[in-house]
Amino acid sequence: MPPRPARFSLIGLLMSLLVLGVCLSLSWWQWQRAGEKRAWLADQRAKAASAPVALERAAAMDQPQHQPVRVGGELDNAHPVLLDNRTYQGRAGYYLLSPLRTPGGRWVLVNRGWLPAAASRDTLPPVPAVSGPVTVSGTVYVPPANALVLKNIPLPENQWPLRVQKVDFAAIGARLGVELAPFEIRVSPDHPLGDGAPLPRPWHETDATISPQRHIAYAIQWLALGLASVVVFILASRRGGRRRDQRNP
Repeated sequence: MPPRPARFSLIGLLMSLLVLGVCLSLSWWQWQRAGEKRAWLADQRAKAASAPVALERAAAMDQPQHQPVRVGGELDNAHPVLLDNRTYQGRAGYYLLSPLRTPGGRWVLVNRGWLPAAASRDTLPPVPAVSGPVTVSGTVYVPPANALVLKNIPLPENQWPLRVQKVDFAAIGARLGVELAPFEIRVSPDHPLGDGAPLPRPWHETDATISPQRHIAYAIQWLALGLASVVVFILASRRGGRRRDQRNP
């Protein structure tokens, strides 16, 4: 029967190789994510610098995220949507999304900006109305499919403004009795709508993503952890060998 220290050394080797393999795999994945993120950011910058397109053209794109658009129509002031849990300068509030109907009969949600929340959750903020035809200039925003919400709450019946935790275009369209475009239009920060001053529009979805440099840093960290596991195994094996030599001179 082999001595116990040798058996422990074999287990240690297997564990070290397992940790090294996992760390190398995660490191390589982060390197790949860095490349993908660089390509994604370059694509978004190119779109942001391109000329605005019509709603129909944006809806026909496979990846319309951040595509500049310009669309005309009338806002539906009777059915505003309030996207909950949006903060601005440290204060809680909502994003105000108003349905817009184009002259051709298409519908899209227009994100007009941020509204402050009232002191009580039972009180919703007043929604400024915009009358008459408008021209909206902004960019397409497609919310992530796996958006984190505090609780999935069914949409209430016949309650307007409609307070939601996430923007579900199909569900909101069903409440309105129309087919909404599968994205919202985030109005340009300095673009007026109506006679009032523009609402705060802290659009920062591109800047909030993890940068390629952060992915590279994560890759280096995983690689260092993998190498550290090998170093720990070598040092532990040498120490165990010295102890065996001292017991068996």
